Order: sequence, then C-alpha cells, then structure tokens
Amino acid sequence: MRNASLAPVSDLVGDMELLYGQFDLGLEGRPTPAWENRNLKRLRLPEMLQSAFFPEVYLLKVVVNRRMMAALERVYLDICTHWSESERKAYGLNQFVKCYCFGDGAVPNLFWYGAAWELSKQVVGEQLTETVKISQKQGFTYDRKRLHIFEYW
Repeated sequence: MRNASLAPVSDLVGDMELLYGQFDLGLEGRPTPAWENRNLKRLRLPEMLQSAFFPEVYLLKVVVNRRMMAALERVYLDICTHWSESERKAYGLNQFVKCYCFGDGAVPNLFWYGAAWELSKQVVGEQLTETVKISQKQGFTYDRKRLHIFEYW
C-alpha cells in the first residue's frame, strides 16, 4: 500500500484530495481493497435500479462514497415521492449509469472517488429540471455543461 498524490492536471485535483483524501494504490495501479473498504459503501435504494447498459439487469446495491451515501439516499427518496414507479421507469429515473469508476475520463474527477452520479440520458425536460432541484437541495452540485452529472462536493 502506498498513499499516492494525484498529479496537478486539473484545478480541481487539490480540492478533491482535500475533501476525499489520497488514494492507497496497489502495485497494479488501482485503489487497494483497504482504501475501497474505508471509503466506499454498497447502497441499497428503495427499489432496484435498472442497468442503463444491460436493460434486463437490475441492481440491488450500488457502490458509492460513504460521504455522499445519505445525501444520495435522500435524493432517491424524494424522486420516489415525486414520481410514481411507472413514471420513474418511463423517464429513466430508475436507471443506473455510473457512480464509482476509478480512472474514468481524461483527468481525475469525483467518479474516481465514487462521489459523483450520472443520470440516464433518458432523463430530460421537466424531469431533469426537477431532479436538479432535488439533488441540489441535498448538497450535490450541477453544471449545465454536463447535463446528467451530479457531484458531491
């Protein structure tokens, strides 16, 4: 195990490390199981989520950063209150796209820490606008340049 500092390839790297810490990287270049066990948890939401990429697959739990676990759960409970099960399915609100994804993208981002959430591209219009409001109320940030991504700063 070794604590590894991220290269300063983005202005956000320092903020990410300050908030979420350094990675313990193994010799294969991935976070160690000990780091994952300390920082990531398996979250069970009120309903199983449909995989956006494997539509016949439903997920009982998703891996998220422990710091955003409660906030994400509150977001999904608000979504369940706001839309019926059939509406959530029709709008893609019950789909899982991405959360913990170490090494994703051209530069380090909060997906590396499991502290970002990507909505299905199917979520648009009023549903997206309302989901943004619900997520921001729970502490997630949102950037209109990346329509379906929410980050937990």
